[in-house]
Amino acid sequence: MLSEATIIASLKSQSLGFIGDDAAVIPLNQEENYVITKDLLVEDVHFRTRYFSPENLAHKALHVNLSDLAAMGACPKYILLGISIPDSMQTYIEEFLHHFARICLEERVILIGGDTTKSPDKLFISVTAIGMANTTSVKYRHTAKSGDIICVAGAFGEAHLGLVSLERFLTKFEVYQNAYLSPAAKIQEGIWLAAESTITAMMDLSDGLFVDLKKLCDSSAVQGVIALDRLCPSEIFTEACHDLDLDPQEAQLIGGEDYGLLLTVDATEYEALSKKFKQHFGYDLKRIGSITEGEGVCFTDHGTPTDLKLVPFSHFKELI
Repeated sequence: MLSEATIIASLKSQSLGFIGDDAAVIPLNQEENYVITKDLLVEDVHFRTRYFSPENLAHKALHVNLSDLAAMGACPKYILLGISIPDSMQTYIEEFLHHFARICLEERVILIGGDTTKSPDKLFISVTAIGMANTTSVKYRHTAKSGDIICVAGAFGEAHLGLVSLERFLTKFEVYQNAYLSPAAKIQEGIWLAAESTITAMMDLSDGLFVDLKKLCDSSAVQGVIALDRLCPSEIFTEACHDLDLDPQEAQLIGGEDYGLLLTVDATEYEALSKKFKQHFGYDLKRIGSITEGEGVCFTDHGTPTDLKLVPFSHFKELI
């Protein structure tokens, strides 16, 4: 069966080591590197114009790419935009392009080019983002080690509530809908964390906590242990889940598109790092588990191993 994992694996073996992280790291000299990423957004697969305004879509198209750079510890510099436009969307696209250029300026990235073409019926958006990172501070997925603490900078599960409520034509979940429609890449957090040698591995949260942690663990040849009792969904989040007939714990584990940062930290330095992070950014790193020897992802509840049957998102409906 076609799957994202098999596609990546088939290309990775021929990529000379550039494929496998949130972005490719291309050496410029001994001290600096270009960091390059691309994301593709397809109408009615990744977004619906029924609830994505041109401004929402422009914001998300840019920030999902900036999030990849943040996950590598790179400072965003340049953007390329490719777009395939159906005849029926001329006005929508004019507004989209206006907002996209404006948001690039706001984020201090330079739009340097791209490509346009006609589409028979659906809108396609392809963004390439280029950043810069110091060689000593680039973060990867394959460097987590047994004994590390697993942390998240940002929310996990909130965008999923927004997506579900939008798909159901519900209007009372505005906070979560905004989290889905206009996610904010953790750019400054990524750059700050990358400068910390105690961060052993990092990636962004795009496909959901469970799926993304599994990717990190597979890349590092370790096992991730999620402590379910540490997820601690808020009362407001839990109430919203109940209103949507969702399980709060499951929403946190498999809900995607939050674009926070998933990272592993040297256990001996976690307390000091956590304190510094809160002082700098005004919110807590969420400690959610630990890295051990083994493979895949497992769960504990107050220290007791527990089984969970999850059906996370996958691009080609393959089992994960």
